[in-house]
Amino acid sequence: MQALRRKPCSEFDEGLVDLLRDAARMQMGQGLDYDSKMMERVRERSERRFGEVQRRKKEAEERLECLRAELMGRTVERLLGSESTGGASDEDGFRSEIEELEDEIEELGRESRTVTREDFDEALGDLEKRGLLENADHKVKLTSKGAQLLGRGFLTRILMNLARRGVGAHRAEDIGHGPWLSASHRPYEPGDPYDKINVEQSLLAALERTGGLGDLGLRDFRIHESRHAAEVHFGIIVDQSASMRKKGKIEAAVETALALSELMRTEFPEDRLKVYAFSEEFRLVEPWQLPGVAVPMKYTDIRAPLRAFRLAVAQEPSNKQAHLITDSAPNFLDGEFVGFKAALEAVLEEGRLYRMNEIVLNVVMLDDDPELREMAKRIAQENMGRVFFADPRNLGEAMVEDYLWSKRELLSL
Repeated sequence: MQALRRKPCSEFDEGLVDLLRDAARMQMGQGLDYDSKMMERVRERSERRFGEVQRRKKEAEERLECLRAELMGRTVERLLGSESTGGASDEDGFRSEIEELEDEIEELGRESRTVTREDFDEALGDLEKRGLLENADHKVKLTSKGAQLLGRGFLTRILMNLARRGVGAHRAEDIGHGPWLSASHRPYEPGDPYDKINVEQSLLAALERTGGLGDLGLRDFRIHESRHAAEVHFGIIVDQSASMRKKGKIEAAVETALALSELMRTEFPEDRLKVYAFSEEFRLVEPWQLPGVAVPMKYTDIRAPLRAFRLAVAQEPSNKQAHLITDSAPNFLDGEFVGFKAALEAVLEEGRLYRMNEIVLNVVMLDDDPELREMAKRIAQENMGRVFFADPRNLGEAMVEDYLWSKRELLSL
């Protein structure tokens, strides 16, 4: 594949990206690590605030000491009969100022050294002024500009890591032939590459010819027809169930969607991305909205968002594929709890409909439970898609590299 037209955000502020990443975590209701960039900035603000308060307190104490000494001197002079005219009224003025200073010192002494909400608001203030986030009613929300910049930062880091490794991210298991092979087929011809053989259609051809598989021969081989359209309708279907809120899974999924969105926007503008967030319900969202999306999380309906994407792109003439990112088993269907078995059968049927509509469905499983891994394989096998067993820490790299690998395969046809 030829080099990217340019390096996305070849010069970017890593510190700013880290701040935006922390802001996104806050928007998703996730806690911040103690050593995060945002907490570092907030602690700096807290120290400055507390230092300023201590400075003012010290100045007030010094002023109070001077006033008390002056008042003492005036009182002694009055008692000795040597005070000047108006001395009593001057003493009243001193006492009034002393009381005000004592109140001020007491108030300043109550100032907390710990981090406050105001410290957070000031730390976020610069990002807010730059139009990168909104911070109303103590609720942080990335703007489209901020999310785009964050996605650019994620993408830059991913591409740098891939370049350092010199190889693509490892795909744990491949099922079928990948997303860039057409559902149509033709008989094998000498010289055709073996990796384009349509195994399913070849077996069916042998069954039709002989009634069994014992005499499978070269004449039965069927080859996938190649597609030459470069456009891709790409779906990211993100599980937002409660389990995804653990171990950095939802953050990884959001970061991946933002990075892919920025990659398509800057390098492959002919492609189209649709992002769905789901659990008990699903929503079609813009990638930049994903950090703020909340859906009911009591049950998990995987079939509904899969069907929504299929219906949205089925009539498109271009290449179509979706990545389902999940760590859950389905148990909800058409607004009702139906249990795993019935819900899974509906998902498998949707996988078969994907194949009929020439849409590749890849499954990204973020849990290592054996039953969930087997479920992911079955879903992908229905469609001749692929299944990834991914760690949230390298999800972005795996999916960006897979997308670039797929584009290379498509553009080389």
